[in-house]
Amino acid sequence: MTKFTKAILLAAALIFAPLSAAQADNDIGCGVGTEVFKGQAGPVQKILASWTNAITFQSVSITLGVLNCGSLNDTITASAQTRHFAAANIDALARDAAMGRGESLDTLAALLEIDDTDAFGQFAQTNYDALFPTASVTSDELLVSLDRLIATDERFASAQL
Repeated sequence: MTKFTKAILLAAALIFAPLSAAQADNDIGCGVGTEVFKGQAGPVQKILASWTNAITFQSVSITLGVLNCGSLNDTITASAQTRHFAAANIDALARDAAMGRGESLDTLAALLEIDDTDAFGQFAQTNYDALFPTASVTSDELLVSLDRLIATDERFASAQL
């Protein structure tokens, strides 16, 4: 790969990456780039995957629910801030949910605009198996389960997930 090609790729990544990230569920989101670079790590791979998503019309994948873009049942289930918090703190959330209390649960409750953190902690502990059915549960899966569960509990009817 020539220096010119590398420069063009980098410039395109810097231009298009923010467009892709705006629609992403986690990191680089879904689409062709996510599938092509699946399992790879590092900033270069993330930039290239994000760039690939952007130039291959990620919005079409999201609209049609293809290429892993339909994992949230075609609905927006959480704010970006809540998604990012859950992704960054999934292990702490699992630990705190098992105990029914903790700083990460309190923060999640605040993001969901739930005032009664004690009740939320107890709720998370009671529903631990549904929220964390496997050790490899993703933050998106956690939030989908949480959304489904809080919808059935009157105490959290006002939660903003």
